[in-house]
Amino acid sequence: MAATRKWTMAFHSGETPQIVKGLITASQGVLIPGAPMYLSQSGTWKVCVTSMGTDAWHGFLVGRVASPGTWPLTAELDGSAGIYVALIKANHIYSVYCNAAGTDSVAAQTDVGDNLGLTVSATSGEVGFTTLDTDNANETVKVVNIASNQDTTGRKYTTTDSPGVLRVSFLQSVIDTDKA
Repeated sequence: MAATRKWTMAFHSGETPQIVKGLITASQGVLIPGAPMYLSQSGTWKVCVTSMGTDAWHGFLVGRVASPGTWPLTAELDGSAGIYVALIKANHIYSVYCNAAGTDSVAAQTDVGDNLGLTVSATSGEVGFTTLDTDNANETVKVVNIASNQDTTGRKYTTTDSPGVLRVSFLQSVIDTDKA
């Protein structure tokens, strides 16, 4: 069964992310709010792809500069359109749904401490939806906790939720990586 939760990562804790203004590269698709982005070597922002081991992750799309302008986006932005991006730092913690090779999975205590990869959808209508794949060993994030450990009431998260929610931090190496 395919993963059912199509959602982007969400900031959970840490210092407030810095918001920067930049320009988007052409042909990035209709991005969802919170789509993961990296700053390319040419100085424009591009959407991240599924973790492949040579990844750059620098921020998340949080708005567009043009006013008035449609938000959330309903059409692909032209190249060099102005956008706002919330920068990633290694001490930020994010929440992310988990799957195993594209199938919903529970967030297991055994995942804590693992460095794993992320899956980013490129499908029209969900460009930027991001989940953690426990079968992707291309290290992008470190699992620092499972959400159910922090929800002692069991009202929002449990160890049997499928998909489960993991708390992750980005590896400094993917924040520091330059990419075309």
